[in-house]
Amino acid sequence: MFGVPGVRVLAAERDAAGLELTVETDQTLEGCRRCGVLALPHDRREHRLHDAPFGHRRVRVRWRKRVWRCLEPACPVVTFTEAHELAPPRALLTRRAVTWAADALQDDDTTVAALARRLDVDWHTLWDALKIEARRRADDPQRLAGVESLGVDEHVWRPGKFGQGREVTCMVDLSRDANGHVRARLLDLVLGRSGPAYARWLDARQPAFRAQIKHAALDPFRGYANALRDSLPDAVQVLEAFHVVKLGTQVLDEVRRRVQQEQLHRRGHRDDPLYKIRGLLRHGLEHLSERQHARLAAGLAGWRRPTRRSRAGLVLLPAVAGDLRRHRQRPRPTVAGREGHRQLPDLPDP
Repeated sequence: MFGVPGVRVLAAERDAAGLELTVETDQTLEGCRRCGVLALPHDRREHRLHDAPFGHRRVRVRWRKRVWRCLEPACPVVTFTEAHELAPPRALLTRRAVTWAADALQDDDTTVAALARRLDVDWHTLWDALKIEARRRADDPQRLAGVESLGVDEHVWRPGKFGQGREVTCMVDLSRDANGHVRARLLDLVLGRSGPAYARWLDARQPAFRAQIKHAALDPFRGYANALRDSLPDAVQVLEAFHVVKLGTQVLDEVRRRVQQEQLHRRGHRDDPLYKIRGLLRHGLEHLSERQHARLAAGLAGWRRPTRRSRAGLVLLPAVAGDLRRHRQRPRPTVAGREGHRQLPDLPDP
């Protein structure tokens, strides 16, 4: 009935706060933990616990623990309390409640505070138990099994401009499952945003894990590239599509500003033709209406006596816009699209 081997329910009560279960173990014989001599029952001690919720009801457990007495006169242990996998000594949460909370954090979009309210415990009580469970799961070598595509990125998780430990390096599983969907599973976090931090994490993994990595995605950061070159020399390095488009649009804006300065010797104003189409240049041509096409053509042609360098810039702007439009749109999730790859166009030299 209780769902834990070796534990039976003595009584069950329902009140406004939820369910309250009184349980005990079926252990009738116990040896002294120090000398091993058979101990005798001495007393009972009630241990109150918070269990995983039953539907929308909170569950409280009253564990009537047995207190044993050692019969060996030379043994320094006089009495001791029984132990069981139901909960560690002096704990406020059952192991099942901690597992339930850890699974919810891993699979659902929730927080420790929300789970603490469901369990009717303090935030620190739940977090102290979750840290132990998270460390146990992180040390499981099977957690990294099947990872063929590895992603890395930095993250600032602590607000503010000062203090150490603000930046972390995130490792993500980008492998696809049997249905072709990206797992997007967070593997680990390490302090620091640097190549050595990423390289230390890679070197600490098993050789079998490093051998199974076929693709490694990264942003345009030389430190991560150096770590992959030294620790994963056989993996194919792939630049993230987000940063590719970002760099392309950055070049686009730089060329537009340079042409603007060469023509008018100042920054763009509201009525300048090229300044008015700065947003249209970032859109895909196939997404523009006829009116927007006309505005784009008028803005590119509305310049007087273009110099040789500015003429090259005017030619570059529609070329970059036409090339980037294919990389800004998201391909449909077909099998052919997943198995294929997209190559970057050769952008003109600004």
